[in-house]
Amino acid sequence: MANFSSTSAAEQRAALWSWNASEGVLTVRAEPGSPLGKLEGRWTLQSLLDQFDGLARMRIATPLKSGRPGDPVDIRVTLVDGRPAHFFGAFHDRGLARGLLVSAEAGQRMLHGESNVEPVFQPIRRLDTLAVAGFEALARFRAPDGKLVGPDTLVSMGADTDWHAIAPVMLARSAETLARLRAEGHDVFMQVNLSAAEIARPMLVEEAAAIIRDANLPHGVLRVELTEQAALRDFDEALGALAAFRAAGAGIVLDDFGAGHSSFAWLAEIPADGVKLDPKLCRMVRQPRACRIVTALTGLIRGLGMTVTAEGIEDKVIAEELHAIGCDFVQGYAYDMPLRLQDIDAAFS
Repeated sequence: MANFSSTSAAEQRAALWSWNASEGVLTVRAEPGSPLGKLEGRWTLQSLLDQFDGLARMRIATPLKSGRPGDPVDIRVTLVDGRPAHFFGAFHDRGLARGLLVSAEAGQRMLHGESNVEPVFQPIRRLDTLAVAGFEALARFRAPDGKLVGPDTLVSMGADTDWHAIAPVMLARSAETLARLRAEGHDVFMQVNLSAAEIARPMLVEEAAAIIRDANLPHGVLRVELTEQAALRDFDEALGALAAFRAAGAGIVLDDFGAGHSSFAWLAEIPADGVKLDPKLCRMVRQPRACRIVTALTGLIRGLGMTVTAEGIEDKVIAEELHAIGCDFVQGYAYDMPLRLQDIDAAFS
């Protein structure tokens, strides 16, 4: 297992960018004093291209002018001062794209201390057949007494871990498991829950791209989950980072949908593959008024080309009602407990 780490200097090497084709303007938000700080501001396409060497200009202009909704943006460039950089992002609507601009100094494989994180895997099943469609990788930790515990329990025990290493280790181990399952003939995906702070780390985007490439995974089968509450801390930053993860080859899933107050902004702005309905919202489906709301939400989400997962389901009757109104997948104790790696094959029996 490779080692990874994060430093405050590296965290400052990413800038947020957004492109509006109708205006012909690319906006860059960069940390003052960072290697990309001089790109801060609103740029016409031509004035932006003047900041890069000649060969890089065509690599930038062509995808920005011709990109379609869902298209990734993955461009390596060189600034006129010789500094290499990397545009990561995606188009989320016609003529609209966003992502991260990462200094190549932050694009090296990360180093970290040993982490005691060990993923367990909860199956996600198709509601029509109950066949396993994928898994969510959940972080567990090997405590000093040898037991596998959740993060809250680990902290309450007074134990510690390399918290910066959790995200890259979870992505790497989940990718390894997913690659093995797919090689065995299981057409499944794997979802990994990341916090907004983790997603915004430019080094993690580069590492995710390397992990997906090294595992030879198809685009979108290793998926990043982000909760709405996390995204609300800096919505624009979360949007840019998620677009960068899509360009890196990861799928995007919106977790806990319906738990907050700005979910519709998510649907409009984030190029997601799927949505997981908040467990409380799922349980309300047996109430006539709430059922109409969930039915309308489900239809809207599917109409935008995303799948719908009912999460936290402990009652199979509720699962059947959610299937009737259009939910695609189900996850919860009514069907499966989280499985250790050595037990994961049991999910398919």
